[in-house]
Amino acid sequence: MTISSTETKAIYTGDGSTVNFPIPFMFLRNEDIRVLVIDGNGLELPRSEGTDYRLSGVGEQMGGTCTLSEPPEAGRTVVISREPALVQEVDYVENDAFPAATHEAALDKLTMICQALAEKLDRALTFRISSAVTGVNLPDPGPDLVLAWNAGGDNLVNKNVADAGGLTIPVPISQGGTDADNPAEALFNLGFGAAGLTVAGCDDEAEILAAIGAEPADAALLKADRAGLLRAAYGDEVQVHTGADLSGLVIARNHVAWTLTGASLFSDVALPYDGTYVFHVYPGGHSLSLAASYKSDGLLPSPDPDAGEIRIAVEQYNSRKTIVSLQNVEV
Repeated sequence: MTISSTETKAIYTGDGSTVNFPIPFMFLRNEDIRVLVIDGNGLELPRSEGTDYRLSGVGEQMGGTCTLSEPPEAGRTVVISREPALVQEVDYVENDAFPAATHEAALDKLTMICQALAEKLDRALTFRISSAVTGVNLPDPGPDLVLAWNAGGDNLVNKNVADAGGLTIPVPISQGGTDADNPAEALFNLGFGAAGLTVAGCDDEAEILAAIGAEPADAALLKADRAGLLRAAYGDEVQVHTGADLSGLVIARNHVAWTLTGASLFSDVALPYDGTYVFHVYPGGHSLSLAASYKSDGLLPSPDPDAGEIRIAVEQYNSRKTIVSLQNVEV
């Protein structure tokens, strides 16, 4: 017989009642048939002959039938393919008879093997026929990496998403995002503080002031470089500190007026609750460096020892401390 069709796979959609599915191509052994059911989430579920289905029509030129033990539900897909084993089982003995049927069956199987390989190649990524590129290899997969061309453009490598010009979810602040997957955390990360959700729902300035129980601020006080004026503006909310770092300081307020006494370090300090803390630092010509333990977007300016005030806003959320802004205020 001949193999006149190149078809090696049939795909059907379940309807919740049909169990008989035609196999529109010849197969020489039941073992050559592979049956998959694809669920609504795209998960491939291999089926087993005898348990999940039975076959009829082996060796028939026009193919046969696959009968499933249970009808696939609507939304599921049935895939029936021919994948013969890649072996040659005909033993030609010298001076023995040369039956045409045996020889033709061997050729039929080789043709079926070629067709199965061609079907796999049709689903593979390949270069176009005019391409002269050779020697391209896939690197081993790695967690949270994407496949990209190397700097020379002649091979594939693994890269992290940012290096490949992509974005991760949630999008980091350094890439223009919020580093959050929900509104509350996004507002915290962007420095809105605990009142962020309330403020975000307001339509105008009057509604915002009413929601947070505040009065319009005096711009002159907000730009002040003296702890006394800040205390006048914030009342008991201002906590005064003097020294070269924050070690030993027990934070009791969300506003700290800190006067530097020498080259200083904005060191890690325990914050009592989640929210926004503002440090009004008065350098007096002394340098200030930031501890590496604080997260930031990487775009903060360097503290200016000659500024009248270095205003640093720190946001804490789930024990994670982030410097969300740093301003060198000139007075």
